[in-house]
Amino acid sequence: MDRRLIAGLLVLAAVSIIGTLGYVILGFDVLDAFYMTVITITTVGFREVQELSAGGKIFTVFVLISGMGVALYTAVVGLEYVVETLLGGQRAKRRMLELAAKSQDHVIVVGYGRVGRGVVHRLDEEGAPVVLIEIDPDKASIARGKGHIVIEGDGTQDEVLESAGLERAKALVAAAYPDSDNLVITLSAKAKRPDILVVARAVDSQAERKLYMAGADRVVAPQVVGAERLAALALKPDLAEFIDLVVRGTTVEFRVEEMKVEQGAEIVGKSLRELDLRRRAGALVLAVGAAGGQMALNPDPALIFHPNQIIIAIGTTDQLDRLRVMTTLG
Repeated sequence: MDRRLIAGLLVLAAVSIIGTLGYVILGFDVLDAFYMTVITITTVGFREVQELSAGGKIFTVFVLISGMGVALYTAVVGLEYVVETLLGGQRAKRRMLELAAKSQDHVIVVGYGRVGRGVVHRLDEEGAPVVLIEIDPDKASIARGKGHIVIEGDGTQDEVLESAGLERAKALVAAAYPDSDNLVITLSAKAKRPDILVVARAVDSQAERKLYMAGADRVVAPQVVGAERLAALALKPDLAEFIDLVVRGTTVEFRVEEMKVEQGAEIVGKSLRELDLRRRAGALVLAVGAAGGQMALNPDPALIFHPNQIIIAIGTTDQLDRLRVMTTLG
């Protein structure tokens, strides 16, 4: 509820209590005192329950002026709140649809539960544009309050996916619950956009297999990942912590990033040995492969780079930026 409305109601209640107590002091019983306060604040013009003294008249003027002012303020704010609630929500939804229609190369995240919130937060940290789909009005409101583009609706419906800019999206994360919704979302997305990268969340082990069959490019089971992470920390804590820090890029300067070799880039047609990337860029190439295909780890120095290959490299931000320049045209 609007804070101004709450404040108005509280002040109005305070004036009513003060007025009632004042009339009790003037000799009215509690019911008559409350009645006098109400008819004074509302200015309905009924006669006084009993004759007022000079002090009583002065007190009535005080109750009238203060009470009527607060009542009018509260009424205006209340009307504004009702209108905003009824119409403002529709304006916000239209605004979200307009922003989604302008989005390009964004990531669609379906579901703003615990997993979805974590995904959106991480994407924000990376500076990736996000369009969120959430069916729960309360969760959608929270996400909008944080500045996210939110399409309020059922992500399993084709029209909702389309309104989130499926045709222009870079990837889709199906983080809804239950798994059956993620299955439908994956099928719908791949039917409309076979080339879009779909990453799906799975709670049940059987759902993981079905999601891959439905066309998901990657399936993540948070429980399995969490269990493996706990085991790794228990057995090899230093190594696990180092890998975690590199991937997250929070407390160390090294990062692992993926980049695509563009047609006409400097490295096209040349080998790792010939380019001497370690000296020129400073970044270390961990793997090279085709987009969506198998990656060659620790690639041979004689490897020749070709357009559309994917490079996985580790290094500082500056080192990775230098390598990225060499993989892009111009």
